[in-house]
Amino acid sequence: MQTVSLGRPAEALFEPAHVQPMDADAGWRQRIELLRANPLATLPDRLFRETYHSGPFMGRQVHYVSGPEEVRSILHENFMSWGKSPLIMRMLKPILGDAVFVAHGDSWKRQRKTVQPTFLKRRLDRFVPLMVEAAELAIAQLDHDGKPIEIHALLNEVTFFIIERALFSTSSGLDRGALREAFEILLAEIGNVRFSDLIPAPQWVPRLMAPRVRRALGVFRRAAEDQINRRRAVADPCTDLLGLLLSVRDEDTGEGLSDTDIRDTLITFVAAGHETTAVALTWAFYLVANDPACQAGVRAEAETVFGAGAPDADQAGQLHLARQVVEEALRLYPPAPMLGRRALEDTQIAGRKVRKGDMVLLAFYALHRHPEFWDHPDRFDPDRWNPDRRPNNRYLSMAFGGGPRACVGAQFAMMETSIILSMVLSRLTVMPTHGKVEPVMQVTLRPKGGMPLRFERHAA
Repeated sequence: MQTVSLGRPAEALFEPAHVQPMDADAGWRQRIELLRANPLATLPDRLFRETYHSGPFMGRQVHYVSGPEEVRSILHENFMSWGKSPLIMRMLKPILGDAVFVAHGDSWKRQRKTVQPTFLKRRLDRFVPLMVEAAELAIAQLDHDGKPIEIHALLNEVTFFIIERALFSTSSGLDRGALREAFEILLAEIGNVRFSDLIPAPQWVPRLMAPRVRRALGVFRRAAEDQINRRRAVADPCTDLLGLLLSVRDEDTGEGLSDTDIRDTLITFVAAGHETTAVALTWAFYLVANDPACQAGVRAEAETVFGAGAPDADQAGQLHLARQVVEEALRLYPPAPMLGRRALEDTQIAGRKVRKGDMVLLAFYALHRHPEFWDHPDRFDPDRWNPDRRPNNRYLSMAFGGGPRACVGAQFAMMETSIILSMVLSRLTVMPTHGKVEPVMQVTLRPKGGMPLRFERHAA
């Protein structure tokens, strides 16, 4: 990989907005209020100095971790000893069913093994023209002659355009507008933490859904099932993601995914490959808006790699600085800044004993800003991702998770974000509006109230 360096001292680097950790003396009422308003604000401040902390919370023993060895122990070495947290399962399972993201045990193994080949790079290159088309749409909408424009919602539209067409390249019998409307309702429901969700309850107790949410889930499921049936009825299922899911087979058994597996996986792909990518891009544009030198570097790279046009699949792999910017944005603002797990049996965390039923909170946000592992951790420094400086420990960068359950769509997301960032900056200059920026965890780590920035055509 080519070394790309902006070569600046730490004091010249931009220090972006961050979440204030929770004081050690915070009471349980304050913790519950913070958990509902911004769960990330409940991280104890000691996690940014230490890597492990344990204590009781609402009748359970909770282990907080922010070190790579602790994370590796949970997500890799003993990953089958841990299941999704009851809170996450209550919020996700009614909508995602038993898709690979929430499945456990044999169901997860079967689905993961079958789905993973879908995201081999040689199969993803075919989606580069779609990503380029989406970048052109973004440029047209962002070009506001320097007037402020809220980009988070706009980028949600752009990334939904990509994932929806990557899944369903043909629109026969598909109402794309109804599909989008239904999914927005479902995404809002996934992110709606109710007080009742915080009360310990058996996992079999159902989470009630409002009528509009049930209708939206029905719309999405019927659309997915209809597309699956249409594809199965023809000899060529197409080469989009749905077609690949229909055609992949388990290497050992030769079995494919069931229609229910595929339906739930489609919903999962939209949930995981839409909002997360949009927030990653939102934070990347915020960071370069406040770092003109970095922005100029990305623009110069784009001009060198693809000139006044757009990148093809080979050129997309040469956008090294754009990729470093995205990786640094993901370090500072991981879309999933923390992850909950429940011990399914007696186990251990890097040698520390854990009992069945204990909870663990993997604080990726604290890990990514921990001074023991990162130089000037609160500053924006894309150079830390060039080959000479990037961390060797896989478990220091957790934007896409880690271990056997790491995100299968990581390469797709990095390709998509690098192309859009590079193409937009090749045409437009982005500038801050100097309003207050507050990161808040609402399903993903997003800017509270949106992210207004200013864009204008840059001088030739």
